[in-house]
Amino acid sequence: MQRYVEALSSRPLLYTTRLILRRPTQQDIAPIINIAGDWEVASRLAAVPHPYEEADARFFLETIIPEALVWLITDRLSKEVVGVVGLTLQDPEAEVVLFGYYVAHDHWGRGIATEAGSVVLAYGIGLVGEAALASSFFVDNPASGRVLEKLGFRRAGDFEQYCLAMQESKASVKMLLVAGG
Repeated sequence: MQRYVEALSSRPLLYTTRLILRRPTQQDIAPIINIAGDWEVASRLAAVPHPYEEADARFFLETIIPEALVWLITDRLSKEVVGVVGLTLQDPEAEVVLFGYYVAHDHWGRGIATEAGSVVLAYGIGLVGEAALASSFFVDNPASGRVLEKLGFRRAGDFEQYCLAMQESKASVKMLLVAGG
């Protein structure tokens, strides 16, 4: 996990055909609020409150970003912020790194999550060594499961996961990345 920890201070820009992935900054508060504050987005994520306000975005930038490899997904041409993607060391003892993402509702169905996820996972696999790469999705969000499958994740079990926005537990699917997937 040492390489993961070292990467926190040197997080590179990542590029795809259509996207630039960069570290979020204070100037990104408004677009982060616009995306994470959308009920359609927040209700599909475990740890995003609703309503999502400036204090939540500041907490994300000041507390989460320094401890996780998180990138803002921006459109290469327009420079518009269209989502967030990242890897978070969930449990250093168990060596589990969580992969997660969210994309602005008006950009769903365009392959952005798959495109951004593929470059983040390619970068991250070299950092995490033998650690398990895991993710999950709520059963009522099968599109997220399809994205994870395209990225090489496979179903590893069912469980209940709390959704902060909905303030209830929801049926969820745990996914693990299959090497060479």
